[in-house]
Amino acid sequence: MILRPRQAVLVERSLAALRQHQNTLAVGPTGSGKTVMLSAVVGRVLAGERDAKACVLAHRDELTAQNQAK
Repeated sequence: MILRPRQAVLVERSLAALRQHQNTLAVGPTGSGKTVMLSAVVGRVLAGERDAKACVLAHRDELTAQNQAK
């Protein structure tokens, strides 16, 4: 997937925060591509380790379907 420049910045900063603090919180407005950015972060984390796993929680079935599709 191709990220917009502002999305790529958020992904890189989120990954840096995860490395440093072991957790992070990213906030974006409606239409900013939060699902795409989350997918990019998870994909990069999972690609880094052979046995890595991820659990993404969402409060709506629609969001879960979007995450799974990405």
